[in-house]
Amino acid sequence: MLAAPVFGGRLPGIAARRLAALKGHGLPAVTLAVYGTRAFEDALLELNDIAAADGFQVIASGACIAQHSIVPELGPGRPDADDLAEIAAFAARVLDKAGRGDTTAPQVPGNRPYKQGMASLTAPITLEGCTRCGRCAAVCPTKAITVTAEGVRTREDLCAMCMACTAACPSHVRVLPPEVQQKTAQKLHPLCSLRRPNAFYL
Repeated sequence: MLAAPVFGGRLPGIAARRLAALKGHGLPAVTLAVYGTRAFEDALLELNDIAAADGFQVIASGACIAQHSIVPELGPGRPDADDLAEIAAFAARVLDKAGRGDTTAPQVPGNRPYKQGMASLTAPITLEGCTRCGRCAAVCPTKAITVTAEGVRTREDLCAMCMACTAACPSHVRVLPPEVQQKTAQKLHPLCSLRRPNAFYL
């Protein structure tokens, strides 16, 4: 399984670079792009292209919904029980396909050349009240955060905007700059009532 989040319809740059370093040696693979309701656009195709270049044989793909990391009003509570049931059914179909020795590649939506990657938003900041507990740094998947006695430093070139640090902060002082949070929420607000379906490709 090769899975990656979606940011602005593309894979985050750091995720793409890490995936490109893998070696598949002809092994079958299932790819999964996870996005927060808006759209996955070229991300799944990009993921499959990287997997193929790495030497994997992609036999199945999915684009699944999760609660939006920046605007949690999008896809609240997802993946939920219905999503998990769909994913389990998809997994069973994948196992059946693999058991039959079928290695045909799925046809997934997307365009080449890919859409222009979204410019990274400003990384989360740390407000007054930080206790330097280090939980933000501990959960950061890209090691973008350093906590010292002087404060919290974030490398924006490594930040993937996953918002894990904001969710982990026990003092709730790890946040996006308010103007960025407000602008993003306003842009995505029309999608709040939408329940986007998961998409699977075999």
